[in-house]
Amino acid sequence: DIAPEAEGVRTSGFVQNEIQTDATGFNNGYFWSLYTAGGTANITQGNAGNFAINYSGVNDVVGGKGWNPGSARTVNYNIGAQSGSYDFVGVYGWTKSPLIEYYVVERGFMPWNFGNNAAVNYMTSDGHQYRFCKHQQVNQPSIIGTATFWQYIDNWGGATTGSNRSINMANHINNWRSRGGQGFGSYDYMILAVEAFGGKSGYI
Repeated sequence: DIAPEAEGVRTSGFVQNEIQTDATGFNNGYFWSLYTAGGTANITQGNAGNFAINYSGVNDVVGGKGWNPGSARTVNYNIGAQSGSYDFVGVYGWTKSPLIEYYVVERGFMPWNFGNNAAVNYMTSDGHQYRFCKHQQVNQPSIIGTATFWQYIDNWGGATTGSNRSINMANHINNWRSRGGQGFGSYDYMILAVEAFGGKSGYI
């Protein structure tokens, strides 16, 4: 698993069974979601696709703004400000048939060293290199309930605050389809998200 459940850290990209949705909805034509396990968190909506999230003492929080359904679009973003501690900022989403949870890590890092699992390959996009790793989650919470599914994780992590950047999702999706081994299903939601776990507090 990505992280030990005993420490109250997420073992999937979704929430633990006992944790309920804080909120999902639409704002200015964008889909948004916020999930929290322990601690507190809130999302403030800005104009267009802008948002801010405050969180304090969270076992896990994942939230952001994007699209439902997602697509092989270019995601333009600017991390205007960030303080405190966090684990991941980037694109986060799901597909169905097959059920896949995916990450494109623009800032921070999502663990990929699942036992003996190595990187599937390296993919260059938008001027930098991503390391693509995959991992199977067995009987873990998902968007359809407890299920077995694969995680696709593209790690880069070099984005800084205050700079305009783009993520060409078609490049990631095409690589996942051809090299992931499980293909890539029909789009569910896709958001530009922040995630923090393990008692962290911060702002983005």
